[in-house]
Amino acid sequence: MPLLDAYGRPIVIEALREEQAAPTLLGIRNIYSIIDESIGLTPEKAAGILRTAEFGDPWLYLELAERMEEKDLLYQGVLHTRKMAVSQLDIDVQASGDDSQSIEDSEFIRDVLIDSSQVDLHDVVFEMLDALGKGFSATEIIWDTDGVNAQTGAPQWLPFALKWRDPRWFMFDWVSGEQLLVRTLSSEGPQLPVGRNSWDSRLSPMNLRVRSDGGAQIGIQPATQPLAPFKFITHVTRAKAGLPIRGGLARIAIWAYLFKNYVLKDWVIFAEVYGQPMRLGKYGPGATENDKAALLRAVANIGTDAAAIIPESMAIEFVQSRGGGQASHEMYQKLCEYIDKMVTIGVLGQELTTSLPRGAGSRAAAEVHDVVRRDIATDDARRISATLSRDLVKPLIDLNRGPRRRYPQISIGFNEKADLTELMAGLGPAVDRGLRVSEKWLRDQFGAPDPSPGEYLLHRVEHTSAVGESAAPNRKEPSTVRNVQK
Repeated sequence: MPLLDAYGRPIVIEALREEQAAPTLLGIRNIYSIIDESIGLTPEKAAGILRTAEFGDPWLYLELAERMEEKDLLYQGVLHTRKMAVSQLDIDVQASGDDSQSIEDSEFIRDVLIDSSQVDLHDVVFEMLDALGKGFSATEIIWDTDGVNAQTGAPQWLPFALKWRDPRWFMFDWVSGEQLLVRTLSSEGPQLPVGRNSWDSRLSPMNLRVRSDGGAQIGIQPATQPLAPFKFITHVTRAKAGLPIRGGLARIAIWAYLFKNYVLKDWVIFAEVYGQPMRLGKYGPGATENDKAALLRAVANIGTDAAAIIPESMAIEFVQSRGGGQASHEMYQKLCEYIDKMVTIGVLGQELTTSLPRGAGSRAAAEVHDVVRRDIATDDARRISATLSRDLVKPLIDLNRGPRRRYPQISIGFNEKADLTELMAGLGPAVDRGLRVSEKWLRDQFGAPDPSPGEYLLHRVEHTSAVGESAAPNRKEPSTVRNVQK
């Protein structure tokens, strides 16, 4: 029985040994910015970039989304806060059942992904959350097959590296708008099959999109290639329902970024001339064009050089600016604060993470906002867990241990610590009445390891001798203590 990925596509082993989305120097997957549309960005340009992304080519949109994170401190800060809220959470593996096979599968995944030093899964989660701003992220699995499977003798498939790939190197299928494709100009490499109801890619400068089930020809798309099954971790985060390319937070933040830049530009110009008197140059009726140009240079140089020379027949007056300065300053500041507030709410769901109300802060409001932020982090963690379980855990199990009806699941979430005082207060009477509680579970609640042979054990003191030491056998070996208690 051939191996199938989560989408029903057969696995091509040769494709797993190659890097499908590696960067190239001269090809289309280069690391350099071709056109920086964020320079001189206008509402017309912004609308054109968004429209082009909707029509199927998101290159400029993804490039602009990257520039926004680099140039807008608040946008980068709130996105980083949301990423860090998830990437630092505890990562665990949950078995799919209580049988020995399910437990062994979960232990295998835990050894490979969590206990191993080869891959830092926390860094991988942080990079996967690049999808928050752009709508999707693609992480290529670089497989290591040098080891040998002890059970079958076949090569052992382990992730040597999980490499985040530049989202500009990908685009979505123009028909469904949901299947992720990698840009390429080469037809070399193994032919990649596609699953039912997916779309085949005929490699050429312009690809003719054809239904894999023999349906009618649909349209033309730039040269792309389907992602090889078991080769990529593709994470999609939608800020709203709809197409993945329209679900990134950058799409709703681009207008705030644009208008804030307008305000900041005017504010900087205002700050540059604020408090300086206007220089007014006067020339006589017989002044030539050269005289006028010399007077203009003199007026301009006064602001920078604090010195200038002009003919005796000309004059320079200083007109003091009156009124409107403070009001203008507050207008710029309030508008920037309003835009930042809207961006913060759009990304974090609340604003108290980055600012407090003027005058006084409300502890109750802060607690409510913290709950909102925690809910968002929990949902992000749930989505990341599902993606890792689908695109990383299933390939590891299938390639090394064979297909399963149910697979272990990656679990990312907050480590809820129980109130140990309340736990013991309620557990003691229940145990006295016959409740059976696992000692291992109770040790896990307290974070206490199992005692090693030869260690001294604490116990309840029965009475004290004259020299102040316990008369109970608290200095016996663990095995001796158990015999005495019996």
